[in-house]
Amino acid sequence: MLCFGINVALAQPQELLHKADSLAKALQYEEANATLSAFITAYPQRKYDLGEAYFKMARNHFQLGHLETATQCNQQSADLRMAIAPDALGLNEQLSACICLEEGQYDTALEHLKKARLYPFFDDPLIPAEIALLESEIQEQRYQYDLALKAARSAAEIVEIVESSEAPPLSGIYLQQAHLLAIKQDWAAAVQACQASLKIEESPEANLLLGQALLADKQPSKEAKTALAKAQQRGSTAIQIEAGLALAQWELENGKPYGVLAQTDRISALINNQQGSRGKKAGANQPHSNQYYTQAQMKYLSAQAYLMETSADSHAQARSAVYQGLDALQRSEKEDTLLQAQLLEQGLMALTHPETGIQAFDKYLDFYLIFYPGRLQRFSSDPKAEAPGIQFFETRSAVFGLYDDADSTFMTRLADEVVRPTLSQLNSGKAEAVNYTAFQQLFGPFEALLAHKESLYLGFPEEWPAQQILQLPTTPEPEGGIWPFRHRPKPIRKKFKINDTVFD
Repeated sequence: MLCFGINVALAQPQELLHKADSLAKALQYEEANATLSAFITAYPQRKYDLGEAYFKMARNHFQLGHLETATQCNQQSADLRMAIAPDALGLNEQLSACICLEEGQYDTALEHLKKARLYPFFDDPLIPAEIALLESEIQEQRYQYDLALKAARSAAEIVEIVESSEAPPLSGIYLQQAHLLAIKQDWAAAVQACQASLKIEESPEANLLLGQALLADKQPSKEAKTALAKAQQRGSTAIQIEAGLALAQWELENGKPYGVLAQTDRISALINNQQGSRGKKAGANQPHSNQYYTQAQMKYLSAQAYLMETSADSHAQARSAVYQGLDALQRSEKEDTLLQAQLLEQGLMALTHPETGIQAFDKYLDFYLIFYPGRLQRFSSDPKAEAPGIQFFETRSAVFGLYDDADSTFMTRLADEVVRPTLSQLNSGKAEAVNYTAFQQLFGPFEALLAHKESLYLGFPEEWPAQQILQLPTTPEPEGGIWPFRHRPKPIRKKFKINDTVFD
């Protein structure tokens, strides 16, 4: 402490301020603030420099996450500058906007930016670009994506005018544009913005987003893989995980199941390392919940990869991946109905394998009924009696039918391109044109098993036109009479004596 006091006494005022700047650039914010405190104590008469010192201290506290202290120091700086250097108050308003953004006070942050724009910024003409980019980030948090994109483009225009079209700050601005375009699902424009960012400066973030945008734009190209590989090699752990998921998707879309599994193994190792380094405490951002969600995404990709294989147990491995994925999604406490539906669909696909045993059906259907967002409409000849049953399941891209009786159980995928138009026609009440074909389209895979059955249990998704389906005529059978070719097709309801009412 004695040595430090002597050094402070000997140091010139500007040397202390320069030292504080150097420490801040090296991310040593606490040491920088200690130097600034020493300056404030040693030179209370230098009002102009005190305004600078308090402002720099406020920025350091902001970087450390000490928002309340940052606000206090920023106000002390503004009070000093008001009397001596009012033109510099724009910087205080800009910092206030940053603090309000972190606090979630988005409207107040915009008010500070509005005030900041009133100042000239003669010493740094790029500050208006920083303000525009900050506005873009605030508008993004307000879900005003068009306004956010407009502000980001304004920031780019300012930099191009002040410096050039290849100025380093443009890399981050183009990346912000790409991010917003990706949110708006304008994938082609997002790809162009990423390429523009990378042309100025390589970054893992831009490479990651480029690869993701190309995949989303249905371009699983070599460019996408190269960009994602760079992100995986040079990015933080979080970026490596995201890049690994995207690379697994790339491998899947290029028909390489083993590549998918290699990437998911790599992601698992990264997640395990994260958990080990963080210990038991998850922290304010609940990273463990995010890891569960990543695991759910990973298991979905793994399930698809297993279903592409031809090994004897690939369908069982796919089902196992689905179980684990659904469990991880539930643990993540993240509502993603799309991912949930995709996992459920993969499980149903795995059940269509001819070697699937009855125990697998029982286990999976328990999962399905827990996670399936809708309800089944259930009809039966006699709810109290054991009867063969057919249950239909509809997912985003497929329709499945499950047959079950005392002797056999099997799942099959129906012709989706035929079944959905038929259901649409039945729903609209225009069933006349499909009556004689709809039964075959829905029940054809099970008809041979139903030939000698007198009772039946049926389960339909709640949005299906159950009553119209029950009225469909079954395959006609000769009933004798003068003309042996006379046909009197019976509706499903009458043929199997199915009750009219739904039962739980």
